[in-house]
Parts: sequence; structure tokens; C-alpha cells
Amino acid sequence: MPRAIPREVSDEFIRTAFERCPSGLIVVDRTGLVTAVNQEVERLFGYARAELLGQPVEMLVPPEAAGGHASLRERYGAQPTTRRMGAGRELFGRHKDGRDIPVEIGLSPVETPEGTFILGTIVDVSERRALEDRLRQTHKLEAIGNLASGIAHDFNNILLGIMGYAELAREASAGFPSVVADLDVVVDTARRGRDLVNRILVFTRKSQPSRTPTRFETPVRDAIQLLRATLPPNIQIREGFDPSTPEMLADGNELHQIAMNLATNAAHAMKDHGGVLEVWVSPVTVDALFAAAHPGTRPGLHVRLSVSDTGTGIPAQVLDRIFDPFYTTKAKGEGTGLGLSVIKQIVVSLGGAVDVVSQVGQGTRFDVYVPAAPNRPAEDAKVDTSSPALRQILLVEDEQRLASLGQRILESEGFAVSVHTSSMQALEDFRSNPARYDLLITDNTMPHMTGLELVQQVLAIRPDIPVLMVSGIGESMSAEELKQLGVTRLLSKPYQSSELKAAARELMPAP
Repeated sequence: MPRAIPREVSDEFIRTAFERCPSGLIVVDRTGLVTAVNQEVERLFGYARAELLGQPVEMLVPPEAAGGHASLRERYGAQPTTRRMGAGRELFGRHKDGRDIPVEIGLSPVETPEGTFILGTIVDVSERRALEDRLRQTHKLEAIGNLASGIAHDFNNILLGIMGYAELAREASAGFPSVVADLDVVVDTARRGRDLVNRILVFTRKSQPSRTPTRFETPVRDAIQLLRATLPPNIQIREGFDPSTPEMLADGNELHQIAMNLATNAAHAMKDHGGVLEVWVSPVTVDALFAAAHPGTRPGLHVRLSVSDTGTGIPAQVLDRIFDPFYTTKAKGEGTGLGLSVIKQIVVSLGGAVDVVSQVGQGTRFDVYVPAAPNRPAEDAKVDTSSPALRQILLVEDEQRLASLGQRILESEGFAVSVHTSSMQALEDFRSNPARYDLLITDNTMPHMTGLELVQQVLAIRPDIPVLMVSGIGESMSAEELKQLGVTRLLSKPYQSSELKAAARELMPAP
């Protein structure tokens, strides 16, 4: 039988303090047998006191570490000293149910007439470790956000040049179908590069997506088309789109990210043995019970995207972590662990929810629910897309090739365009004849004078002129903030030719 608590701690007051201490307290003799524990040790490890007394302390140590622990304990017992908690080692205890518990342990030798006992102080640091993990993830995201913000402007300018000149070449190659097809691939690849930048910026909350009534079908079809070309022949794709599916208030790039990530993950789960990838878009009305189980959602009409596979499935112990940033079960080089966390963040920001059901060896199904957009009038106001009368635009872009690209796009729409690669020179031109121009289009990141500074100077001369900012500045400022600074509209780089033309038509004052 184990010896009782030494007489030095048998006083009622000290016994009560020992028992009610919020940290786990355990007394071990020189042979490593447990002689006393308090109620926190019982709670922490799940054992009743009677199950612990007289047992080797190694029963509270993970089996893989128990042998080494006994050796360390013996060496410590030969020359016991006070050892502070958290002395640089990551320690784990083993719960009765088999779970490993991160702990910090302090040791104190206690000399008594019955011999030397070791008093161990044990603290569960699960919550603190989880907080530290979240903090590390936050720092990672901040680092990605800072990196992305730093390179986004230059990278998007590169993509804009690729996309814009490829579109011009495509228009000039109308009689050569194979050339047009190749240039379509170039444009689409550049657009995917743009979406990759937006994916990181959205995830790190450096971007304010423009959400308009949108249908899920188009981005889903685009994602399937891109994926189909890369799939092995042993993976089949089945798709279905309910024509009664309503629109959503969403950004097309966001929807494409959702569809592409889910479809790619499903294909990856079937890469070894093949299978069937199914993608369905349909309307569904969610009830109060669903909304209660998915905080942030509301009962009502939703759009549901279902992506399922017949692949390897996801183990139950992994399901709870699949939406964690940087968590991935893929091999090194096959994934970053950002995909599903991006999806979750986008869907939640849309007021929706994501459900997942999986069984090992049977496959996985993801269901994405996004609220339907409010009903719009039966007939939208018609937009005049006819070519405008010759109107004058002041275009300011510090990169010559992009300035020339913008000029060609706008002139093809019938506008007269004056181009400046220096914001200072553009301001002097405007000062010389303020009434000449009907619209200012400017980049923001320029030497000597930024686009926003140019806008302030121009509006001080002529407050009524509309301003189109063509830049990545939306990564750091909201549309409302830009409006307060005089920017009528923001068009993010890289843009398509049709987007620039439409924006210019929209902002050009009536003649």
C-alpha cells in the first residue's frame, strides 16, 4: 500500500489547500508510485483517485514516452532539485480515454521523516496552446497579406499587359480560329493568375469584392471546363444545373474559387483509383432548424452547390480540422491548406454555410449554401451600349505599354484619348484646359504624385469631372473611402477590355 500524505501536510488547512488547488497536484515517492492526488488531477486525467494511488506515475505518460520517463525520473530522484514549470520542454500527459493532453509540470522535492517525496504541479495548457496556434496562423496570414499587397500592383500590371494585348490580338485574328483558340487560353490563364492574387487578398481581408446578382452556373461551368482537361480518363464528371436556381449577391471570382477548390480536391481524392465527380447546382429552402445549426445563416431560399466524389474519404478525426488555415493532408508540394479555409471564409461572408459528409473508402460530399439575392424588377433598365460620340478622356498610367494598351482599347470604342505617363505632366495638361476633358482615368501607384493626389488636384480645379481609378488600391481602401476622396469608381487591375469600355461608357457624362 502507498504511504499516506506525510505529517507535514496533514493539517486540515493544508489538506484543504492541496485538494482545492486549481492546478493538478500529485505526490510521488522515490520509487515512482503515486501516493496522493488532488481533485484537479482526477478531472484532468479522467481517473478516480483510487485508480491512481499506488500505481506507477508512468500510467499518466503517453506509452511512447513512458520508458524514457522512468529513466529520467530515476536520474532526477538521485539528485532532486526544484524545477520550474514550463522549463522549455513540450510535455504531454495521457488521459484515461487515450487522449494526449499538453501540460506543463513543475517538480519540488519534499523531505519528510518518511523519506523524500516529489510534489508535481500539473497545468493543462490546451487552451493556451490553441491560442498560440491561432496567433501563429494569424501571423502567417499577416505575412501573406503583406507580401501579397506588396507584389499585387506589379504582378497585376504584368497580367494586365498579357491579358489586354492577347485580347487585342484575338480581335485581329478573327479569320484564324486556331489562333483565336490559343489566345483564348492565354487570356484565361492570365485571368486565373488574377484570381490567384484575389484569392490571397480576399483571404487576408485586403480586398473588397464587388458583389452583384450573379448565377452560380457560369463560374461552376468554367471551373469544370478547366479541370476536365487535366483529369485522367478514369475520373468521370457528372454535372447538373437546375434552371430554376436563383441569383446570389456574390463576386464571380469568389464563386469560381469555391467551385474550383472543391472540384480539385474531389479529383485529388480519386487520383489513384479513379471514380465519379459530381457537381450540382440547385435551389433549396432552408428552415429554422438548419439556420440554428449554422450560425450566421437565416431561413429562406438558398442556392446549393453540391460537389461529391467516390474517393478515399476523410477520416473522422480530420473532419474537424479541414477548414483550419494551412492544415492539409496532402503530400508536400501538393497543397498549402488554404483552399478549404478560403471557401469557408467566402461562404460565411456571403451569409451562407458549408456542410461536409464523408466516409473513409466511400467518398466525400460538400454542400455549399448561399442565400438567394432579393427579387429584382422583371425588366432591368436597358443600358445603351452603342458607341459614344467622340468624347475626350485624360488617361494617366506610368507604364508606357499599359498606357498604350488603355489608349487602344478606349479609342476602339470611339473615345478620344490623351495619354500621360507622368501624373505631374497630366496635371499641367489639365490645368491648361480644364473644360477639354470629360473623364479622368488614372492609376494610383505612380512616382512623384500618386493617382489619389492627382485626383485631389484635378477636382480642386473642376469638381464635376468623373474619375475612374484603375488600380489595385481597393486592396487597402473601401469603395466608400475612395468616393469620399473623389473617386467615382474603381476598376481593379488586371481588367478585361470589355470592363474598361463599360466603365468609361458608364461614367462619361451625357453630351
